[in-house]
Amino acid sequence: MHRYFVAAVMIMAGLLAHGGAALAQDAAQPVYIVTYIEIAPSSAAEARKLILGYVADAKQAPGAVEIAALQRISDPSHFGLIEQWQSPGAKQAFAATDAAVKFRAMLAPLQSAPYDERIHAAFSVGPAMSTSGDPVVIMTHVDIIPTQVEPGTAKVKSFVEQGRGTAGNRRFDDLIQSNRKNHFTIVESWDAPADKSNWISSPAARAFRQELQPMSGGLYDERAYRLLRG
Repeated sequence: MHRYFVAAVMIMAGLLAHGGAALAQDAAQPVYIVTYIEIAPSSAAEARKLILGYVADAKQAPGAVEIAALQRISDPSHFGLIEQWQSPGAKQAFAATDAAVKFRAMLAPLQSAPYDERIHAAFSVGPAMSTSGDPVVIMTHVDIIPTQVEPGTAKVKSFVEQGRGTAGNRRFDDLIQSNRKNHFTIVESWDAPADKSNWISSPAARAFRQELQPMSGGLYDERAYRLLRG
C-alpha cells in the first residue's frame, strides 16, 4: 500500500511540474492585442490626441514590441490599436500604469461604444517587413462555427499564407483569439489600395471567400485603416 501511495504521489508531482512548466511557457509567449475604438464624431479629434499619447507611452514600456494606432478610412471616428507584447505579463504591467489607466478614463466619455479589446496569440505570422509611407492596413474579424473549426482554421491559414508577400503586400498575419479558438483576426498591410484590390480579385482570394462562407458564424468583418501618426 505504501509503495502505491508513493507512486501516486510521484505521478501527481510529475503532472503538477509538467502543468507548471506549460503555464510558464504560455506566460512567456508573445501576445497580440487588437482593439476597436468607436468615438462620437464630434470628439474624434480629442480622441486622436489621447490615442497617440497612449501609443507614445506604450512604446516606452518594457516588453512592448509593436504599438500601432489606426484610423478607419470610411469612418474617421473609428480607431484601432494593434499591439504586440513579449508576454501577457508585460501587457498587464503596462495596463496597470498611471498612463494607461488615465488614458482609458479620459477616453471613456468620448466613446460611442465600449472599448473592444481582444487578446490573441500568433497562429501564422510572417517576418516583420518595413511599411510604405502611407500603407493601407486591413483588420478582418473571422468567426468560424464550432462544428467547422478544423477545416475553417486551415482555410484561414492557407489564405493568409497565399497572400503574404504578393505584389504590394507588407504584412499578412493570422491571429487567433485566446478565449475563442474559432475567432481570428487577419491583419494585412498594403502599399496602396490598388494592391489590395488586385489581391481580393484574384482566383485564390475569391475561392477562399466562397469556401469560407458556409463555415462562417458571423459577417466577414473587414475594415480598412490608415496608420495614425502624430
